[in-house]
Amino acid sequence: MKGEYTMVYEDMPVIKSWEELGFTDDYMFKLVLSKHPKLIIKLLEIILQVKVREIRFKETEKQIKNSYEGHGIRFDLYVEDENNTVYDIEMQTGYYSSLRLAKRMRFYQGAFDVDDLAAGADYISLKKSIIIFLCPFKFLDGQRCIYTFQHYCQQDKSILLPDEATKIVISSQGNITPDTPKALVPILNYMNGRKADSKFTKEIDDAIKMEKNIEAERMSYMTYEMKIREFKQAGYHQGKREGKLEGAFESTLANIKMLMKNTHCSAEKALTILEVAVPERKKYLDMLQTI
Repeated sequence: MKGEYTMVYEDMPVIKSWEELGFTDDYMFKLVLSKHPKLIIKLLEIILQVKVREIRFKETEKQIKNSYEGHGIRFDLYVEDENNTVYDIEMQTGYYSSLRLAKRMRFYQGAFDVDDLAAGADYISLKKSIIIFLCPFKFLDGQRCIYTFQHYCQQDKSILLPDEATKIVISSQGNITPDTPKALVPILNYMNGRKADSKFTKEIDDAIKMEKNIEAERMSYMTYEMKIREFKQAGYHQGKREGKLEGAFESTLANIKMLMKNTHCSAEKALTILEVAVPERKKYLDMLQTI
């Protein structure tokens, strides 16, 4: 029986080899930028057209250390600048419809805020946030290559909701418009598979080449690759054997718990890795809270 749960496994994506990984692959994107924070600063400055003096990772030194000791799961590019603005920078692999991508950003915003708000803290303590999705595909029919979204009053568009939340979509396949930052164009071209032809994209390219020559990083990726294959294959075959949604749900739930245990990632991260449909994620999160 086909449904949302079995669909998670039926079209299993091709997992690239270490040698094939590039800038638009989530694993390499996070590896390179997390180990070279100056690249994050430059990327933010190009996209936002503002000066960023410094950033700091929201993860602790212990979490960062663990992520480089063979667990195979890269921590998110979740950083904070000197003005206490927090950023979540994500490379979107594969293709997402505009609706699916928008709902994905909505889910990320919720998880982002929950993570940022300390237990018992008042909502007013939520920091200004900017979520940035880099997409090597068209968004909203490719009308633009950069979209910045905030909430405005429907009756009066001059009134901005002061929730201090911004969402930005960078679409490398979208049209370059007059307001496109000039320094962003080489990044769009690089995302589209063209040769690095600017100082910044050459720095990224050099960093990727450097990481690929580190044997420990190659082994870490192989561990990650093996675990993802095992989890997806196990869920796929279990769903086939059960032949019903209930069996697929239990199998997926077991895979989430196993992934969290073996790689020390969060439930939200496990759901993303296993590509569980966003509308279905709350059911799994609710179930995990009762275990």
